Amino acid sequence: MPIPRSYQEDPKAAWHPLAVEALWRSFAVDDGQHRVLPDGRCDIILRFQSDGVEPTGAIAVRIAGPSTQFHLVPVRAGITFVGVRLRPGMAYAVLALDPGSIVDRVLVDDEALAALPALASLRRPAPSIDALAERLGQFVTDHFRAETVDPMTTDMIDVSHVTGGRLPIARLASMYSIDVRTVRRRITAATGLAPKQLAAIIRFHRALRLRYAGVEGAAAASEAGYADQAHMSRTFRRMGGIGSARMPDLALAGLPI
Repeated sequence: MPIPRSYQEDPKAAWHPLAVEALWRSFAVDDGQHRVLPDGRCDIILRFQSDGVEPTGAIAVRIAGPSTQFHLVPVRAGITFVGVRLRPGMAYAVLALDPGSIVDRVLVDDEALAALPALASLRRPAPSIDALAERLGQFVTDHFRAETVDPMTTDMIDVSHVTGGRLPIARLASMYSIDVRTVRRRITAATGLAPKQLAAIIRFHRALRLRYAGVEGAAAASEAGYADQAHMSRTFRRMGGIGSARMPDLALAGLPI
């Protein structure tokens, strides 16, 4: 089945419920730009030309680090991306990379292969886009190293998401009977982001989802934890390059409201 114009996600948690948040794909119908929002996660991405059903050109590989700001990706008609989004804190377990070293960076082709030579296996020709998605999911399953994951840190990151980024770090430390410095160190090591940065991204996405759900601006700002609507609007412009009044078509990643 041809890929529709819009971005498409498949949670596909069966590949690895701890490591994989989603498999995703995007097909460019026209020349233009894709707006990529900050989401604090790492992705492995394959880029290639296609007819919407199967790859018709060479397959390039990227590692996208955790991002704290939006960026625009130029595309031509027919350019296709297939990616696997790793759950927050799982970058080292799959990629053996310190996520802090690739914040707001994208490692492209040779740089990505130098960081993780095994990625070369993802560039083999494939009969279909679906086959590439399957290959990505299997790659994560094969390379995931459970022994590198700290369950307490994973829990703390999940709690931060579930609470919409509104839980003070002192409260998080109290919940786990550890000090604030330990929380900060663990979350930063696992995600590449300071807890304050991660919380800001989570709040941004929560506010976006509330606005897309039809929640009025001031109410969305309050529910997402902003001081007021003006504060939310400034964050939308800074982190997304968008206004908060008219919501453009965007692909939103991450946990639901």
